[in-house]
Amino acid sequence: MASRVLLAAAFVAAAACAARPRPVAEPPASPRKPLFEPYPAAEVAALKSPHDYKGKPLCQRCHLQDGQLTGEPNALCRSCHRLGHGNHPVDVVQRTPVTDLPLLAGGKVACHTCHDPHQKKSRLRKPFNELCTTCHAAHR
Repeated sequence: MASRVLLAAAFVAAAACAARPRPVAEPPASPRKPLFEPYPAAEVAALKSPHDYKGKPLCQRCHLQDGQLTGEPNALCRSCHRLGHGNHPVDVVQRTPVTDLPLLAGGKVACHTCHDPHQKKSRLRKPFNELCTTCHAAHR
């Protein structure tokens, strides 16, 4: 009788295990395709502006092939652009909440907060006055 009870308990346990959902193995991840094809370094070494090369931005000047930046965003801009008197300060914390402009970690203003380096024409993200009043309501 004891062996029948043990056999029945084993059968119930096996049925419970079989009914339990098992995790589905995910297929192996396929290698990600690079986001851009870099130009030979000798071809672009003397290029002054990476914003428009052969009708598009020269991605490799600022990005790795996985899309990550090659350096700190404001430092990348400073490598070509002089930020002198009259330019808006960067690396300062934006005091008023802004939801439609990109900021750095900690709410810091970056060059790309106001400028879109990927646009071909006006690189401002919004018309000039509207852009300024997004953060500086007192200037309205």
